[in-house]
Amino acid sequence: MQTEAYAKVNLTLDITGRDERGYHLLSSLFATVSLSDTVTLTPGGETITMSCDWPFIPVDDRNLCIKAVRCFFNELSLPEEGLHIDLKKRIPVCAGLGGGSSDAAAVIRLLCRHYGVAETDPAVHRIAVRVGADVPFFLKGGLCLAEGIGDILTPQPSLRGYTLLIAKTSERASTPDVYRVYDSLARSAALSTPSFLQALRRGEDIAPYVSNHLTEAASTLCPSVPRLKAQLISLGACAAEMSGSGSAVYGLFREEKTARKAKKLIDARFCRICRFV
Repeated sequence: MQTEAYAKVNLTLDITGRDERGYHLLSSLFATVSLSDTVTLTPGGETITMSCDWPFIPVDDRNLCIKAVRCFFNELSLPEEGLHIDLKKRIPVCAGLGGGSSDAAAVIRLLCRHYGVAETDPAVHRIAVRVGADVPFFLKGGLCLAEGIGDILTPQPSLRGYTLLIAKTSERASTPDVYRVYDSLARSAALSTPSFLQALRRGEDIAPYVSNHLTEAASTLCPSVPRLKAQLISLGACAAEMSGSGSAVYGLFREEKTARKAKKLIDARFCRICRFV
């Protein structure tokens, strides 16, 4: 059994506060894009095993795919059976594109198919939340308003007509480090998500409302972020922003030919054209 695990970008990311556990609360627009990993699940064997074509990716219990399997068996009170997960990676790591969470969601989808469990079963949502805050979104895909810690999802009208160019250098910063710097800055910023949604529903230009509260913090750790944003705008993007906690940056282009010209000129280790899915 095989499926694609699509990446996401954050078209907006507003930090709205913290909950009683100290977790940051979000109001963000998540959108899946055509950049993807390929996940293959093969039942059989005596244990849960995993392989990946990127040698530095852990293939033990540190990987969210393995965690997803164990949570699935536990939540549904199923006996743990042997299976093998094979992961073909194309989504860069430490990028804010959700690759690890999307891979885990793909494993959950394949397990649901294998065991005849409906993806709409409330137990499946509980499994996804246990694996990671972003995982429930990747079970839905498309464009969603994500609130809470990212697990409260409201589907939104489809967004089409744009070509995305995603770029990333070798710089990376961990999500905890980015949030730590964000907290140290102690600056408030206007919320963009409501204005983005209003423009989307009215069929107006959404480009002015693309934003990310974490960009300034991530930029202190990854100087390539503001550089790539400026380069994408100079090459014709109508908007450019960092995704998630970084360090990948995307540009929105109204014409694919402009995006393809920009791709040849971007100074980045990873540079890929994709679309919303």
